[in-house]
Amino acid sequence: MTGTDVRAPRSTVDRVARALTEIGAPWVINIVTSVILGAAIGAPEWGAFVAVCAGVVPMGVILIGMRRSRIGDHHVTKINERHLLIAVLLLVTIGGLVTLVVTDAPQQMAGFMAAGLIALAVAAIITSIFRWKVSFHTGVAAGVSVVLAIALSLWWLLGWAFTVLIGWSRVHLGDHTRGQVIVGALLGAIAAGLSYAMIV
Repeated sequence: MTGTDVRAPRSTVDRVARALTEIGAPWVINIVTSVILGAAIGAPEWGAFVAVCAGVVPMGVILIGMRRSRIGDHHVTKINERHLLIAVLLLVTIGGLVTLVVTDAPQQMAGFMAAGLIALAVAAIITSIFRWKVSFHTGVAAGVSVVLAIALSLWWLLGWAFTVLIGWSRVHLGDHTRGQVIVGALLGAIAAGLSYAMIV
């Protein structure tokens, strides 16, 4: 084995950080929380629909971008790869929200989708106009914690502890600065929380 073949083994801390980043990925959190909210309000079919719009389709778009070599990794760590993706996700989210409204879906599910749309729009402005890579991981985690706290129980605010862990993982892996994960969490919580409260 030559020197170029030797790879330093990942430390336990690195593996924990990577696991938290994967578990706390926006598409994962969106799928899980959409299903939870749908089941909690007695509308599991709408929870599944929102999960597809907010989680399955976005991840599918990312995978297509990776296959076409337009996106380097499934967390879209390069800011220049985020602009077109954000535009596509905004269109998908708008389409899902319109569907919820015209089919008279439960107000909680429409509010959940609208809250996500507004939070995504705020993050898009910061990312594409100000060219600052705000963390979508912490934005989504913090945002859904606040929305579920309003919709279901204040116990969901404990999700902020998970948000902190996700933020740590993103900084540890070198994908974001502390400022980017903190701002992402605050913007996600405020934008999603306020919009959901106003709508529902």
